[in-house]
Order: sequence, then structure tokens, then C-alpha cells
Amino acid sequence: MKKTLLALSITSALSTVSFANVAADTTIDNKQNDAQVETIVVTANRSTQDKFDVLAAVDVFSRDDIEQIQPVSVADLLTRIAGITVTTQGTPANSTSLFIRGSNSDHVLILVNGVRVGSATLGVKDIAAIPVQLIDRIEIVRGVRAALWGSDAIGGVIQIFTRQLNNGEVQIGATYGTHNYKQGYGAIGFGNKHNNYTVSANIEKSDGFDILKPATGSFSPNQNDKDGYNRQSLALTGSSQLTTNDSLEINAQYDHGNYQFDANHFYGGDKTDYDNYQLLIRNHLQLNDYYLQGSIATSQDSNEDNFTDYGAAQNSFFTTKRDQASALIQRPLSKNKDSEIIAGIDWYQEKVSSSTIYSQLSRTANAIYITGRHQLKQLKLEGSLRRDKIGNIDAKATYQLGAGYQLNDYSLIALTHGTAFKVPTFNALYWPASAFFQGNKDLKPETASNTEILARYQNETYRVELSLYQTLFDDLIINGPADMDNQWGLWTPNNVASATIKGAEATISANFTALTHQVTLSHVDAKDDSNNKQLLRRPYFSANYSIGYHSDNWNVAFDINYHGSRYDNVNFARTKLASYTLLGLNVNYQISEQLSLHTKITNLGNKSYQQIPEYQGDERNLKVAIDYKF
Repeated sequence: MKKTLLALSITSALSTVSFANVAADTTIDNKQNDAQVETIVVTANRSTQDKFDVLAAVDVFSRDDIEQIQPVSVADLLTRIAGITVTTQGTPANSTSLFIRGSNSDHVLILVNGVRVGSATLGVKDIAAIPVQLIDRIEIVRGVRAALWGSDAIGGVIQIFTRQLNNGEVQIGATYGTHNYKQGYGAIGFGNKHNNYTVSANIEKSDGFDILKPATGSFSPNQNDKDGYNRQSLALTGSSQLTTNDSLEINAQYDHGNYQFDANHFYGGDKTDYDNYQLLIRNHLQLNDYYLQGSIATSQDSNEDNFTDYGAAQNSFFTTKRDQASALIQRPLSKNKDSEIIAGIDWYQEKVSSSTIYSQLSRTANAIYITGRHQLKQLKLEGSLRRDKIGNIDAKATYQLGAGYQLNDYSLIALTHGTAFKVPTFNALYWPASAFFQGNKDLKPETASNTEILARYQNETYRVELSLYQTLFDDLIINGPADMDNQWGLWTPNNVASATIKGAEATISANFTALTHQVTLSHVDAKDDSNNKQLLRRPYFSANYSIGYHSDNWNVAFDINYHGSRYDNVNFARTKLASYTLLGLNVNYQISEQLSLHTKITNLGNKSYQQIPEYQGDERNLKVAIDYKF
């Protein structure tokens, strides 16, 4: 495949959507006898690689995938991936948590166009606030990647690239559905020979449904009302070719909205407003064999509850502002680029403002890393080393080692081992003393080590990927009573837990004439080392099956999603939630080259289910969308 400067500009996972179209292109790879379709990914190793060659479990959703699946949220896409469990507290706009390979919900790093996003107080990014219609591509890497990305990358890394259209392209669409759901979106590409930019926008609202039905004797409120949502997003993405060897890219996005929930008004409100943004400026420079990249970025994740509506003196609000900068240099070590080395630095500063007065309101992170890969005939080797210093926490060094062997043009086996960590949140470290909770400034980072065996096979008809892994966790942070004899007294977080997670995953795809099939199977044995019990909200087994029919004008897909039983806490008691199976139907009709009609039905069997105790899953849901491109 020919590589221009534009293609070379995605040689790190920080490369953003201005180069995502190149990354998303699929071409026939001649070295593999024209039997495989090459898909370029960048998130796994901060360098461009064919997905087949990556020594890690990687999944990619392109814009074509998104338009065929018509997902209601990012979570709707992620539930299709082996090893990922998603829990949502109600509608697609309510708080959503991810559990990748049994790790905690805050053990996943979320990047938007290479920018680290999320709350420093909670330690997570709520993916419910990311609009699907503004997404061009998603890359998901399962397994530890801290040696490349730093804190949080324990369960995996998810990178989202926003829309990029060519100059003169326009796309608009509208959707209507159950619960008086309404959505409108649009994107337009503009520029000239040296400049290419895209503006995209999305607006949606829904009356929602009553998400919370508390059990008898529960402390939870029972408002018996609909919990709706309303959200808007605007993004600018693009690049300018300054010289033959130098280019500049700009990415900006603003997300605003609110969602309702059931709350005990003795404690506060029942609606949350959020205002999130990120802005990135990045330069790409090619000097002979050296590729250099430098970027600066800023982001905000902010939410505010309506406490004053119920008599409080002020609303409850939490805002994280994060300034970031990074630089890297990449050099191939062989003429055929089978070997390369990358070295870089990352810096960011987190600042917190809140209605809660933390004992510390900012911290700075500095990191340096080096990573390389080498191919010697059929043997593939890779290694990474990184050192992070974050705030007052002791510096952490992490590493990643991998070896793969390509048996033939269609088969690959790999063995990898790596370490990772999660720095404590501002809530855990600096929450002020109250009658119920107090932070602990002496906390250490949570740590993990992971070993994985991966096998991959693909040809023009079949794709099979199998993974076996074990992750050992130490110094996990648990909130508990300071006085074990007084469960209702002051609680504090401490590094007191360890866990062992063993898992197996399989993804099998097959294409027969007009039919496509995909099966994903996941087994997660996530045990607390202290009592040998399964960790909460992690099912032992889950599975998905999708069958699709494709013709010149029609695309029809039928989905079966099985979610195994799991444990959770209800009124301080360990409770088992029942397994459930959801059915879905998706129909796309291409009316003309420019105009298409989409119909999506989720929970086709109108199944009653719970992902979290007392929170109800949505009933049968119908959405109809029309899309026009010109």
C-alpha cells in the first residue's frame, strides 16, 4: 500500500480523524496472496499496523459499520465485542459503565482523537455523553496497555475518531422512535487542495421511561415518572498541508446535555447537566526517515445536579479541566519498515473545581516512554517501557513484551505479558472529612500484571480469534468503615484487596455469498482473592450472535445477545441477578445512491431485565431513520 505523508501521519495512536480515513481504508494486501483485507489500526502500539499483525486483541468499527448497525449509543456497539460487559442506569443517556475482561469500570482509558478524557474525581469517562453520529471510527484494544498509554489502561484502551468528510461532501439525517425519541444530525466537508475540514452536529431528545423501580424495603426512591434526556454536540475536524513534509491538524468538540434520574430529594436533585469539550492542535513533520509529532490539547468534563430545585443552598457540581501536551519521534530501523522504534513524552495537568472542597485541587503527570517492534521472517517481536510520575504518588514503571509467530499467510499465534496501574482518583485521595466518608492521601496506585495467549486465523471467508488470559491485581482500593465494628460510621478507601481474573474469548466471523455470521463468546472468572467470590457485575459467560443478509439495496441483520447471571449488592446484601437474552432486528434500505432508510428494533421480544439492581432495562424500542448524502 502506498504511503504518503498523510498516511505516515497516523503513525501514532494520537493521530486523529484528519487521517482516520486513511486508517479506515481497506485494501488487498499482496503479501498475503490477495486473501486478506488489510485494516490499519494505530491504538495498539501508537504506530500504524495491519490489524492481522497486532499482537493484541483489537476490534474496529468503521463508519460503514456504524451506519449498518445504527447503534443507539457507543455502549450498543461495545456490547458486540467479546470480553466487554456494559451496564447502563436506564436510558442510553444515563450513566454507563464498562467492564473489560473483568477489570473495574475505571480500568479503561478513553481517548477522543488521541486526547485523554474523563473525570479526575470519579476516574472514568461516561461514554453515554459521546454521540454516535459524530464518530467516524472506533478502535478497541483489550488487555493492559499502560506501557504505552499510562494510568487507567488496565482492561484496555478505547479510541474514538470523529467524522471526516471530503471537500464538498454533505450528510444529513433524522430519526424518530419510541419514547418520543427525536434526533437530527448533519456533517459537511469543506476546504481546498491543501486544507480539508469537517463540521458535524447532532441534536437528540427523548421522553425516556421510568428507569428505577426499587425493591420492597429499599432505600432507593420511587418517583414513578419518566426519565428523559436532551443533548447536543458540535465538532470541527480537519488538517492543513503546510508544506510537502509538514501538516497541521485541528480537532474540537463540544457536548452539552442533561439526563433525568430518580433521586431521594432529601439528598438532592434528579437531573444532571453536563458540559464537555476537547480541543487539540497537532503538528506532523516528516524529515527523511524521521517522523516527528507534537501536540497540545485541553479538555473539560463537567456535570451539575439540580440540588437547588429541592431546597439546597447550591447545586452539586464537579468539573475536571485537563491540559495536555505530547511529543514523539519515530524511526524505521530497516528499509522495508519491518522494524521501528518510537520514543515520546506525555504531560498533563488535571484541575478540579467542585461544590465539594477537596484538600487538593490539582496534580501534574509526566511520562517518558520507548516502544519498538521487529519482524524477522515469520517472528514478530515487540516491547515497551514507560515511567509515569503523577502528582504526589510515587513514580510507576510499566512494561510490555510480546512475541508472535506467523505460521502462514493466514495464521498467527502470540504470547504477551505486561504490567499496568491506575492512579487513585481525587475522590479517593482528597475528599474532605464528613460524617460518612473521608479520602485517604496515603493511597497507592492499583496495579495489575497480565499474560495472554492469542491465536488468529483469517482468509477471504473466515476470521477466527481466540484469547486466553490471566490478570493479577494488587492494591485494589476498597471503601470500608474505619471502625469495623461500626458499619454506619466513617468510611475511608484503602489498598486492601487483590483479585485474580482468568478468561477466555472467541470471535468467529464467516461470509457466505449474501450472508454474514459473527459469534462472540466470553468467559470471565473474576475472583476476589480474599473470599474466592466472583466480583460484582461480571458475568461468568456472555455471548452474541449476528446474522446478516446483504443485497444491492437491502441490509438485514438479526442479533441475539446473551448476558449471563451476575452478582451485585442490594441493601448491603449480595444478590444474584438473573441472566437474560435480548433480540434485535436492523433493516437498511438504499432507496437511491444518496438516500437510505433505516429501521432498528431493540429488545424485540420485549424482555424485562436488569443490568443493575432496581434499574430497569428498556422495553421493545423502535427507531426509524432517514439519511441523505450529497
